[in-house]
Amino acid sequence: MGLLKRLGYILLLYVIIDIAWSVMVHMGHLPSPSGLEGPLNILYVVFELISFIYFIIVISLGLYSP
Repeated sequence: MGLLKRLGYILLLYVIIDIAWSVMVHMGHLPSPSGLEGPLNILYVVFELISFIYFIIVISLGLYSP
């Protein structure tokens, strides 16, 4: 298996996990990132970019009002 193929799989897995993370935050299964400490706060930082894109799309469609 080539290096680019492995990196592609890792990137695809990251995107899939991040979309699931964003949906769980959107549905209220995870707390908001304000005031968190420890591992959960680190996950919010890791998934911040795609979560931002997800919420921009959801808010522009009118499905979520912050």
